[in-house]
Amino acid sequence: MAPAVAPWILVTNDDGVDSPALAPLLRRLSAIAPVRAVAPAGERSWASKVLTRFGQLQARAHRCDGFEVWALDGSPADCANLGLHTLFPAPPALVVSGVNVGTNAGLAYFLSSGTVGAAIEGALTGLPALAFSVALKPEDYTRWRQYRDAGPLTLWENAAEVAGQIAAQVWRAGLPAGAALLNVNMPAGVNPHTPRRFAALTPSCYGAFFGPGPAPDSFAYRLSGLRADDPQGLGDLAALERGDVALTPIRFSLDAPPHAGDRRRFEQP
Repeated sequence: MAPAVAPWILVTNDDGVDSPALAPLLRRLSAIAPVRAVAPAGERSWASKVLTRFGQLQARAHRCDGFEVWALDGSPADCANLGLHTLFPAPPALVVSGVNVGTNAGLAYFLSSGTVGAAIEGALTGLPALAFSVALKPEDYTRWRQYRDAGPLTLWENAAEVAGQIAAQVWRAGLPAGAALLNVNMPAGVNPHTPRRFAALTPSCYGAFFGPGPAPDSFAYRLSGLRADDPQGLGDLAALERGDVALTPIRFSLDAPPHAGDRRRFEQP
């Protein structure tokens, strides 16, 4: 009989093994349970839940602040799937993805997020899964994009503390009722005393994702801006604007019940 494995937490992200959020998060979560991490070797933002169907993946183990972290040349969902099913002798008891550099609030960003995509891998396995993201001030985000410098360490220590407190609650008593995943977005300047509020996933969309590129007949990322539909301010985007941590329980019941008229139009006996 194989020896029993103590329950443990799988950590992943979409910003890569060099994310400034990774080490603080690992330290904080290790106070709850043993942690193991699998993260992309380089940043894989906007990857959603893409899996590497063709080709091979290479995983390399290295140390991050004393923790073993597997760096994978794949997507965030690849990292989660390998961590869940392949790399370790037993599956985790909890999946934590993040803390993402930038928010994943609103439907459009939620569906595009590699952070969320990795958490969904855990949810599909039937495990409680958490996706954490934090807003940056515009100047900090610009510095991150240009120099991989995401601001002061205190931001990531504070974000890790908030994530750890929420993860500990899920570890003890599970996700909110009916949820398969909890999406958590933190405002810029978050700290352990920042108010936390449940908020809906804001209906949102963006327009053109691409603009003219530098070469003839080429196109490059030029997001035209986010549009939200939340006149009552009940969604996660509005919560962030108020300076709150937005807690959004997610369930994956996607099918719409057909009406009688639809049955007459589409069904065939």
